[in-house]
Amino acid sequence: MLSRIYSIIVISTLAFISCDDLDNLNDNPKSATDVPSSSLFLAGQKNLADVYTSISWTSSPFRVLAQTWTQTSYMNEAQYQFANNNAPGGWWDKIYTTVLANLAESKTLYDSENTSSAVKNNKKLITDILEVYSYSLLVNTYGDIPYSEALNRKIPFPKYDDAKEVTYDLIARLDADISGLDVTAGSFGNVDQIYTGNVGQWKKFAATLKLKLALLIADVDPATASTKVKEAINAGVFISNSDNAKFKYVPGVVVNSNPIWQDIVVGTSAVYYAPSALFVNTLNELNDPRLPILFEKDPNGGYSGAIPGQGGTNQQLSKFSDFWLSASSPSVLLDYSETLFLLAEAVERNIISDESAESYYNQAITSSIIDFGATADQAISYLAQSKVAYTTATGDWRQKIGTQKWLAFANRNWDSWTEIRRLGHPNLDVLSPPVNAISKLPVRFYYPPKEQNSNYVHWKESINKLAGGEDVVSAKLFWQQ
Repeated sequence: MLSRIYSIIVISTLAFISCDDLDNLNDNPKSATDVPSSSLFLAGQKNLADVYTSISWTSSPFRVLAQTWTQTSYMNEAQYQFANNNAPGGWWDKIYTTVLANLAESKTLYDSENTSSAVKNNKKLITDILEVYSYSLLVNTYGDIPYSEALNRKIPFPKYDDAKEVTYDLIARLDADISGLDVTAGSFGNVDQIYTGNVGQWKKFAATLKLKLALLIADVDPATASTKVKEAINAGVFISNSDNAKFKYVPGVVVNSNPIWQDIVVGTSAVYYAPSALFVNTLNELNDPRLPILFEKDPNGGYSGAIPGQGGTNQQLSKFSDFWLSASSPSVLLDYSETLFLLAEAVERNIISDESAESYYNQAITSSIIDFGATADQAISYLAQSKVAYTTATGDWRQKIGTQKWLAFANRNWDSWTEIRRLGHPNLDVLSPPVNAISKLPVRFYYPPKEQNSNYVHWKESINKLAGGEDVVSAKLFWQQ
Protein backbone atom coordinates (compact mmCIF):
# COMPACT_ATOMS: atom_id res chain seq x y z
CA MET A 1 0.00 0.00 0.00
CA LEU A 2 2.75 2.46 0.93
CA SER A 3 4.59 1.87 -2.35
CA ARG A 4 1.44 2.70 -4.28
CA ILE A 5 0.91 5.87 -2.25
CA TYR A 6 4.45 7.06 -2.92
CA SER A 7 4.28 6.46 -6.67
CA ILE A 8 1.12 8.54 -6.89
CA ILE A 9 2.63 11.29 -4.75
CA VAL A 10 5.67 11.73 -6.98
CA ILE A 11 3.41 12.55 -9.91
CA SER A 12 1.09 14.86 -7.98
CA THR A 13 3.87 16.98 -6.46
CA LEU A 14 6.04 17.62 -9.52
CA ALA A 15 4.62 21.10 -10.02
CA PHE A 16 5.94 22.21 -6.64
CA ILE A 17 9.56 21.25 -7.23
CA SER A 18 12.02 23.68 -8.82
CA CYS A 19 14.12 22.88 -11.88
CA ASP A 20 17.17 22.41 -9.65
CA ASP A 21 15.40 19.55 -7.91
CA LEU A 22 14.04 17.75 -10.98
CA ASP A 23 17.25 15.78 -11.42
CA ASN A 24 16.41 13.99 -8.18
CA LEU A 25 13.24 12.55 -9.70
CA ASN A 26 14.85 10.20 -12.20
CA ASP A 27 14.57 7.19 -9.91
CA ASN A 28 11.98 4.48 -10.40
CA PRO A 29 8.73 5.92 -8.97
CA LYS A 30 7.24 2.45 -8.51
CA SER A 31 9.60 1.62 -5.68
CA ALA A 32 9.27 3.36 -2.33
CA THR A 33 13.01 3.07 -1.76
CA ASP A 34 13.69 4.85 -5.08
CA VAL A 35 11.46 7.83 -4.44
CA PRO A 36 13.58 10.94 -3.72
CA SER A 37 13.43 12.16 -0.15
CA SER A 38 12.45 15.62 -1.39
CA SER A 39 9.31 14.20 -3.02
CA LEU A 40 8.32 12.32 0.11
CA PHE A 41 8.90 15.34 2.35
CA LEU A 42 6.91 17.60 0.06
CA ALA A 43 4.15 15.02 -0.23
CA GLY A 44 3.87 14.80 3.54
CA GLN A 45 3.91 18.58 3.91
CA LYS A 46 1.34 19.13 1.16
CA ASN A 47 -0.97 16.38 2.39
CA LEU A 48 -0.84 17.89 5.87
CA ALA A 49 -1.81 21.29 4.48
CA ASP A 50 -4.54 19.69 2.37
CA VAL A 51 -6.26 17.73 5.12
CA TYR A 52 -5.98 20.69 7.52
CA THR A 53 -7.45 23.12 4.98
CA SER A 54 -10.02 20.88 3.31
CA ILE A 55 -13.76 21.30 3.83
CA SER A 56 -14.38 17.63 3.05
CA TRP A 57 -17.08 16.13 5.23
CA THR A 58 -15.32 12.76 4.88
CA SER A 59 -12.28 13.97 6.82
CA SER A 60 -12.25 17.64 7.85
CA PRO A 61 -15.64 19.03 8.96
CA PHE A 62 -14.10 21.29 11.60
CA ARG A 63 -15.26 24.61 10.15
CA VAL A 64 -18.77 23.21 10.38
CA LEU A 65 -18.25 22.05 13.97
CA ALA A 66 -16.82 25.47 14.92
CA GLN A 67 -19.64 27.24 13.04
CA THR A 68 -17.51 29.50 10.92
CA TRP A 69 -19.15 27.62 8.04
CA THR A 70 -22.16 25.34 8.05
CA GLN A 71 -24.03 23.00 5.74
CA THR A 72 -27.27 23.92 4.03
CA SER A 73 -27.95 20.41 2.73
CA TYR A 74 -26.54 16.99 3.56
CA MET A 75 -26.32 18.32 7.10
CA ASN A 76 -24.92 15.28 8.87
CA GLU A 77 -21.84 16.99 10.29
CA ALA A 78 -23.73 20.17 11.19
CA GLN A 79 -25.96 17.95 13.33
CA TYR A 80 -22.93 16.06 14.75
CA GLN A 81 -23.76 12.84 12.93
CA PHE A 82 -20.60 11.25 11.51
CA ALA A 83 -21.79 7.74 10.66
CA ASN A 84 -22.66 8.38 7.01
CA ASN A 85 -19.49 10.15 5.87
CA ASN A 86 -17.04 8.77 8.46
CA ALA A 87 -14.99 11.90 9.08
CA PRO A 88 -13.34 10.18 12.07
CA GLY A 89 -12.03 7.52 9.71
CA GLY A 90 -11.00 9.96 7.02
CA TRP A 91 -9.06 12.28 9.36
CA TRP A 92 -7.25 9.29 10.89
CA ASP A 93 -6.38 7.68 7.54
CA LYS A 94 -5.20 10.81 5.82
CA ILE A 95 -2.86 11.85 8.61
CA TYR A 96 -1.42 8.40 9.19
CA THR A 97 -1.10 7.20 5.58
CA THR A 98 -0.58 10.32 3.50
CA VAL A 99 1.19 12.60 5.98
CA LEU A 100 3.07 10.62 8.63
CA ALA A 101 3.99 7.68 6.40
CA ASN A 102 5.63 9.99 3.86
CA LEU A 103 7.43 12.08 6.45
CA ALA A 104 8.75 9.00 8.21
CA GLU A 105 9.96 7.45 4.96
CA SER A 106 11.69 10.66 3.91
CA LYS A 107 13.71 10.65 7.16
CA THR A 108 15.19 7.26 6.27
CA LEU A 109 16.67 8.62 3.04
CA TYR A 110 18.45 11.79 4.15
CA ASP A 111 21.62 10.00 5.24
CA SER A 112 22.22 8.69 1.71
CA GLU A 113 22.18 12.17 0.16
CA ASN A 114 25.34 13.86 -1.06
CA THR A 115 25.25 16.84 1.27
CA SER A 116 26.73 17.95 4.58
CA SER A 117 25.87 16.30 7.88
CA ALA A 118 24.48 19.63 9.14
CA VAL A 119 22.02 19.83 6.24
CA LYS A 120 20.99 16.19 6.73
CA ASN A 121 20.41 16.80 10.42
CA ASN A 122 18.36 19.93 9.76
CA LYS A 123 16.19 17.97 7.33
CA LYS A 124 15.59 15.26 9.90
CA LEU A 125 14.66 17.77 12.58
CA ILE A 126 12.34 19.84 10.36
CA THR A 127 10.63 16.63 9.28
CA ASP A 128 10.30 15.68 12.95
CA ILE A 129 8.68 19.05 13.70
CA LEU A 130 6.03 18.32 11.07
CA GLU A 131 5.55 14.85 12.54
CA VAL A 132 5.00 16.40 15.97
CA TYR A 133 2.46 18.79 14.48
CA SER A 134 0.66 15.90 12.77
CA TYR A 135 0.58 13.69 15.84
CA SER A 136 -0.75 16.62 17.86
CA LEU A 137 -3.72 16.77 15.48
CA LEU A 138 -4.42 13.09 16.09
CA VAL A 139 -3.91 12.86 19.85
CA ASN A 140 -5.99 15.99 20.44
CA THR A 141 -8.80 14.68 18.26
CA TYR A 142 -9.17 11.11 19.56
CA GLY A 143 -7.23 10.76 22.83
CA ASP A 144 -5.07 7.64 23.01
CA ILE A 145 -3.59 6.83 19.61
CA PRO A 146 -1.10 4.48 17.96
CA TYR A 147 2.19 6.34 18.37
CA SER A 148 5.31 4.44 19.40
CA GLU A 149 4.38 1.51 17.12
CA ALA A 150 2.27 3.41 14.59
CA LEU A 151 4.59 3.37 11.58
CA ASN A 152 6.38 0.10 12.24
CA ARG A 153 5.63 -2.15 9.28
CA LYS A 154 6.50 -5.20 11.39
CA ILE A 155 3.65 -4.40 13.80
CA PRO A 156 0.33 -4.63 11.92
CA PHE A 157 -1.74 -4.01 15.04
CA PRO A 158 -0.04 -1.17 16.94
CA LYS A 159 -0.87 -0.43 20.54
CA TYR A 160 -2.60 2.79 21.56
CA ASP A 161 -0.30 5.01 23.63
CA ASP A 162 -1.68 7.08 26.49
CA ALA A 163 -2.71 10.53 25.25
CA LYS A 164 -1.01 12.38 28.08
CA GLU A 165 2.25 10.48 27.58
CA VAL A 166 2.10 11.16 23.84
CA THR A 167 1.58 14.88 24.42
CA TYR A 168 4.51 15.12 26.82
CA ASP A 169 6.69 13.18 24.41
CA LEU A 170 5.75 15.55 21.58
CA ILE A 171 6.90 18.48 23.70
CA ALA A 172 10.15 16.64 24.46
CA ARG A 173 10.70 16.04 20.75
CA LEU A 174 10.28 19.76 20.12
CA ASP A 175 12.89 20.45 22.80
CA ALA A 176 15.34 18.25 20.90
CA ASP A 177 14.41 19.77 17.54
CA ILE A 178 14.88 23.33 18.77
CA SER A 179 18.24 22.61 20.34
CA GLY A 180 19.44 20.56 17.38
CA LEU A 181 18.64 22.87 14.47
CA ASP A 182 21.68 24.59 12.98
CA VAL A 183 20.60 28.00 11.66
CA THR A 184 23.95 28.45 9.89
CA ALA A 185 23.27 25.46 7.61
CA GLY A 186 20.68 24.87 4.92
CA SER A 187 17.90 22.29 4.58
CA PHE A 188 15.29 21.70 1.87
CA GLY A 189 15.47 24.85 -0.21
CA ASN A 190 12.53 25.42 -2.54
CA VAL A 191 11.13 21.95 -1.94
CA ASP A 192 9.82 23.33 1.36
CA GLN A 193 6.62 25.16 0.43
CA ILE A 194 6.26 26.84 3.83
CA TYR A 195 9.65 28.43 4.61
CA THR A 196 11.74 27.51 1.54
CA GLY A 197 14.16 25.71 3.82
CA ASN A 198 14.81 28.63 6.20
CA VAL A 199 16.05 26.84 9.31
CA GLY A 200 15.62 29.90 11.53
CA GLN A 201 11.94 30.06 10.62
CA TRP A 202 11.48 26.38 11.42
CA LYS A 203 13.08 26.95 14.81
CA LYS A 204 10.54 29.71 15.50
CA PHE A 205 7.77 27.39 14.31
CA ALA A 206 8.91 24.65 16.72
CA ALA A 207 9.10 27.10 19.64
CA THR A 208 5.63 28.46 18.86
CA LEU A 209 4.19 24.95 18.57
CA LYS A 210 5.80 24.15 21.93
CA LEU A 211 4.14 27.24 23.44
CA LYS A 212 0.81 26.01 22.10
CA LEU A 213 1.18 22.45 23.44
CA ALA A 214 2.39 23.75 26.79
CA LEU A 215 -0.76 25.82 27.30
CA LEU A 216 -2.87 22.87 26.18
CA ILE A 217 -1.95 21.11 29.44
CA ALA A 218 -2.09 24.22 31.64
CA ASP A 219 -5.36 23.31 33.36
CA VAL A 220 -4.16 19.84 34.38
CA ASP A 221 -0.44 20.44 34.93
CA PRO A 222 0.18 24.14 35.54
CA ALA A 223 3.74 23.63 36.80
CA THR A 224 4.96 21.84 33.67
CA ALA A 225 3.00 24.22 31.48
CA SER A 226 4.66 27.21 33.12
CA THR A 227 8.15 25.77 32.63
CA LYS A 228 7.57 24.85 29.00
CA VAL A 229 5.90 28.18 28.15
CA LYS A 230 8.92 30.08 29.43
CA GLU A 231 11.30 27.76 27.59
CA ALA A 232 9.38 28.25 24.34
CA ILE A 233 9.44 32.02 24.65
CA ASN A 234 13.16 32.00 25.41
CA ALA A 235 13.76 29.80 22.35
CA GLY A 236 12.14 32.44 20.15
CA VAL A 237 8.49 32.30 19.09
CA PHE A 238 6.88 34.15 16.18
CA ILE A 239 7.38 37.92 16.31
CA SER A 240 5.47 39.16 13.23
CA ASN A 241 3.09 38.09 10.49
CA SER A 242 6.11 37.40 8.30
CA ASP A 243 6.66 34.32 10.48
CA ASN A 244 3.26 32.83 9.68
CA ALA A 245 3.45 29.22 8.53
CA LYS A 246 1.61 29.34 5.23
CA PHE A 247 1.75 26.52 2.73
CA LYS A 248 1.87 27.99 -0.76
CA TYR A 249 -0.55 26.49 -3.27
CA VAL A 250 0.06 26.61 -7.02
CA PRO A 251 -2.74 27.84 -9.32
CA GLY A 252 -2.97 26.26 -12.74
CA VAL A 253 -2.55 22.67 -11.56
CA VAL A 254 -5.81 21.55 -9.98
CA VAL A 255 -4.36 18.98 -7.56
CA ASN A 256 -1.79 21.50 -6.33
CA SER A 257 -4.29 24.32 -5.82
CA ASN A 258 -6.11 25.23 -2.64
CA PRO A 259 -8.50 22.41 -1.62
CA ILE A 260 -11.37 24.81 -0.93
CA TRP A 261 -11.04 26.19 -4.47
CA GLN A 262 -11.02 22.63 -5.75
CA ASP A 263 -14.25 21.76 -3.91
CA ILE A 264 -16.21 25.01 -4.26
CA VAL A 265 -15.09 26.49 -7.59
CA VAL A 266 -14.06 23.44 -9.60
CA GLY A 267 -16.19 20.92 -7.75
CA THR A 268 -19.85 20.84 -6.78
CA SER A 269 -19.74 21.73 -3.10
CA ALA A 270 -20.80 25.36 -3.50
CA VAL A 271 -24.47 24.45 -3.05
CA TYR A 272 -23.84 22.63 0.21
CA TYR A 273 -22.10 25.29 2.29
CA ALA A 274 -22.78 28.77 3.64
CA PRO A 275 -21.33 31.03 6.32
CA SER A 276 -22.87 30.26 9.70
CA ALA A 277 -25.32 32.81 11.00
CA LEU A 278 -23.55 33.05 14.35
CA PHE A 279 -20.21 33.82 12.77
CA VAL A 280 -21.55 36.40 10.32
CA ASN A 281 -23.77 38.03 12.92
CA THR A 282 -20.91 38.28 15.41
CA LEU A 283 -18.65 39.95 12.85
CA ASN A 284 -21.49 42.28 11.88
CA GLU A 285 -22.40 43.24 15.44
CA LEU A 286 -18.77 44.07 16.20
CA ASN A 287 -18.29 46.12 13.02
CA ASP A 288 -15.42 43.77 12.25
CA PRO A 289 -13.35 44.94 9.24
CA ARG A 290 -12.74 41.29 8.30
CA LEU A 291 -16.42 40.77 7.42
CA PRO A 292 -16.34 42.22 3.86
CA ILE A 293 -12.99 40.51 3.28
CA LEU A 294 -14.40 37.09 4.12
CA PHE A 295 -17.88 37.27 2.62
CA GLU A 296 -19.88 38.95 -0.12
CA LYS A 297 -23.10 40.79 0.56
CA ASP A 298 -26.33 38.87 0.09
CA PRO A 299 -28.99 39.91 -2.50
CA ASN A 300 -30.56 42.23 0.09
CA GLY A 301 -27.35 44.19 0.50
CA GLY A 302 -26.43 42.87 3.92
CA TYR A 303 -24.54 39.94 5.35
CA SER A 304 -26.30 36.73 6.31
CA GLY A 305 -25.56 33.14 7.15
CA ALA A 306 -27.34 29.84 7.66
CA ILE A 307 -28.67 28.34 10.88
CA PRO A 308 -26.73 25.11 11.50
CA GLY A 309 -28.86 22.02 10.97
CA GLN A 310 -31.85 23.94 9.62
CA GLY A 311 -31.32 23.21 5.94
CA GLY A 312 -32.61 25.05 2.92
CA THR A 313 -30.73 26.78 0.12
CA ASN A 314 -27.88 29.25 0.25
CA GLN A 315 -29.00 31.41 -2.66
CA GLN A 316 -30.20 34.33 -0.53
CA LEU A 317 -27.24 34.21 1.84
CA SER A 318 -23.79 35.75 1.74
CA LYS A 319 -21.29 33.94 -0.46
CA PHE A 320 -17.69 33.14 0.32
CA SER A 321 -15.23 35.68 -1.04
CA ASP A 322 -12.00 35.14 -2.94
CA PHE A 323 -10.26 35.05 0.43
CA TRP A 324 -11.37 31.42 0.51
CA LEU A 325 -11.97 30.70 -3.16
CA SER A 326 -8.68 31.68 -4.81
CA ALA A 327 -6.72 28.74 -6.19
CA SER A 328 -3.58 30.16 -4.59
CA SER A 329 -4.99 30.95 -1.13
CA PRO A 330 -2.47 29.47 1.32
CA SER A 331 -3.05 26.97 4.07
CA VAL A 332 -2.25 28.50 7.48
CA LEU A 333 -0.83 25.99 9.96
CA LEU A 334 0.40 28.39 12.66
CA ASP A 335 0.47 32.18 12.89
CA TYR A 336 1.57 35.23 14.82
CA SER A 337 -1.94 36.16 15.92
CA GLU A 338 -2.26 32.81 17.66
CA THR A 339 1.11 33.36 19.32
CA LEU A 340 -0.05 36.65 20.79
CA PHE A 341 -3.33 35.18 22.05
CA LEU A 342 -1.31 32.43 23.72
CA LEU A 343 0.93 35.03 25.35
CA ALA A 344 -2.14 36.91 26.60
CA GLU A 345 -3.34 33.66 28.13
CA ALA A 346 0.07 33.07 29.69
CA VAL A 347 -0.21 36.45 31.43
CA GLU A 348 -3.67 35.60 32.74
CA ARG A 349 -2.30 32.31 34.08
CA ASN A 350 0.48 34.23 35.88
CA ILE A 351 3.18 32.49 33.87
CA ILE A 352 4.70 35.65 32.36
CA SER A 353 4.41 39.33 33.24
CA ASP A 354 6.48 41.26 30.70
CA GLU A 355 3.38 42.83 29.14
CA SER A 356 -0.28 42.95 30.08
CA ALA A 357 -2.82 40.47 28.75
CA GLU A 358 -4.62 43.46 27.22
CA SER A 359 -1.52 44.46 25.27
CA TYR A 360 -1.04 40.98 23.82
CA TYR A 361 -4.79 40.72 23.08
CA ASN A 362 -4.73 44.02 21.19
CA GLN A 363 -1.65 42.98 19.23
CA ALA A 364 -3.22 39.61 18.41
CA ILE A 365 -6.36 41.18 16.98
CA THR A 366 -4.38 43.80 15.09
CA SER A 367 -2.08 41.23 13.51
CA SER A 368 -5.06 39.12 12.45
CA ILE A 369 -6.89 42.08 10.91
CA ILE A 370 -3.79 43.14 8.98
CA ASP A 371 -3.02 39.58 7.86
CA PHE A 372 -6.56 39.24 6.54
CA GLY A 373 -6.04 42.34 4.41
CA ALA A 374 -7.53 45.21 6.43
CA THR A 375 -5.55 48.12 7.88
CA ALA A 376 -3.96 49.08 11.18
CA ASP A 377 -6.30 52.08 11.43
CA GLN A 378 -9.29 49.76 11.09
CA ALA A 379 -7.84 47.61 13.86
CA ILE A 380 -7.54 50.66 16.12
CA SER A 381 -11.19 51.59 15.51
CA TYR A 382 -12.27 48.01 16.09
CA LEU A 383 -10.45 47.74 19.40
CA ALA A 384 -11.91 51.05 20.60
CA GLN A 385 -15.39 49.51 20.77
CA SER A 386 -16.60 48.57 24.24
CA LYS A 387 -17.69 45.13 23.02
CA VAL A 388 -14.15 44.42 21.85
CA ALA A 389 -11.90 46.30 24.28
CA TYR A 390 -10.28 43.95 26.76
CA THR A 391 -11.40 45.86 29.84
CA THR A 392 -15.06 46.06 28.80
CA ALA A 393 -15.75 43.04 26.57
CA THR A 394 -18.13 40.47 28.04
CA GLY A 395 -16.88 37.67 30.24
CA ASP A 396 -13.63 36.50 31.81
CA TRP A 397 -10.33 36.12 29.98
CA ARG A 398 -11.34 32.76 28.53
CA GLN A 399 -14.42 34.27 26.92
CA LYS A 400 -12.67 37.41 25.67
CA ILE A 401 -9.69 35.58 24.20
CA GLY A 402 -11.77 32.59 23.06
CA THR A 403 -14.26 34.73 21.14
CA GLN A 404 -11.64 36.82 19.40
CA LYS A 405 -9.52 33.77 18.68
CA TRP A 406 -12.55 32.15 17.04
CA LEU A 407 -12.90 35.15 14.74
CA ALA A 408 -9.17 35.20 13.97
CA PHE A 409 -9.29 31.45 13.27
CA ALA A 410 -11.80 31.81 10.44
CA ASN A 411 -9.39 29.93 8.18
CA ARG A 412 -7.82 27.68 10.82
CA ASN A 413 -10.31 24.79 10.59
CA TRP A 414 -9.31 22.16 13.21
CA ASP A 415 -7.79 24.77 15.52
CA SER A 416 -11.01 26.74 15.59
CA TRP A 417 -12.91 23.71 16.90
CA THR A 418 -10.09 22.84 19.29
CA GLU A 419 -9.90 26.26 20.91
CA ILE A 420 -13.65 26.17 21.50
CA ARG A 421 -13.18 22.80 23.22
CA ARG A 422 -10.24 24.12 25.23
CA LEU A 423 -11.41 27.60 26.28
CA GLY A 424 -15.15 26.96 26.20
CA HIS A 425 -15.96 29.97 24.03
CA PRO A 426 -17.94 30.74 22.09
CA ASN A 427 -20.26 28.34 23.87
CA LEU A 428 -22.02 26.91 20.84
CA ASP A 429 -24.26 24.65 22.92
CA VAL A 430 -25.83 27.79 24.36
CA LEU A 431 -25.44 30.40 21.61
CA SER A 432 -26.19 28.28 18.56
CA PRO A 433 -27.20 24.66 19.16
CA PRO A 434 -27.78 23.13 15.72
CA VAL A 435 -31.30 22.20 14.76
CA ASN A 436 -31.85 18.46 15.29
CA ALA A 437 -28.33 17.93 16.61
CA ILE A 438 -27.91 14.41 18.00
CA SER A 439 -25.61 15.59 20.80
CA LYS A 440 -23.86 18.59 22.25
CA LEU A 441 -20.76 19.86 20.47
CA PRO A 442 -18.40 16.88 20.06
CA VAL A 443 -15.30 17.22 22.23
CA ARG A 444 -13.48 14.42 20.40
CA PHE A 445 -13.88 12.09 17.45
CA TYR A 446 -14.71 8.48 18.12
CA TYR A 447 -12.19 6.04 16.68
CA PRO A 448 -12.54 4.94 13.05
CA PRO A 449 -15.04 2.07 12.95
CA LYS A 450 -12.54 -0.13 11.15
CA GLU A 451 -10.26 -0.01 14.21
CA GLN A 452 -12.84 -2.00 16.14
CA ASN A 453 -12.54 -4.76 13.56
CA SER A 454 -8.86 -4.64 12.60
CA ASN A 455 -7.20 -3.70 15.90
CA TYR A 456 -9.81 -4.78 18.42
CA VAL A 457 -7.58 -5.67 21.38
CA HIS A 458 -5.78 -2.34 21.50
CA TRP A 459 -8.92 -0.42 20.54
CA LYS A 460 -10.77 -2.02 23.44
CA GLU A 461 -7.95 -1.23 25.88
CA SER A 462 -8.24 2.43 24.95
CA ILE A 463 -12.04 2.45 25.11
CA ASN A 464 -11.98 1.02 28.61
CA LYS A 465 -10.03 4.10 29.74
CA LEU A 466 -12.71 6.52 28.52
CA ALA A 467 -15.36 7.77 30.89
CA GLY A 468 -18.14 5.19 30.89
CA GLY A 469 -16.06 2.82 28.77
CA GLU A 470 -17.75 3.99 25.57
CA ASP A 471 -16.24 5.35 22.37
CA VAL A 472 -18.37 8.50 22.17
CA VAL A 473 -17.85 12.11 21.12
CA SER A 474 -18.73 13.37 24.60
CA ALA A 475 -15.78 11.63 26.32
CA LYS A 476 -13.37 14.36 27.37
CA LEU A 477 -9.67 14.29 26.59
CA PHE A 478 -7.19 14.40 29.47
CA TRP A 479 -6.64 18.17 29.21
CA GLN A 480 -10.31 19.17 29.13
CA GLN A 481 -12.03 20.48 32.22
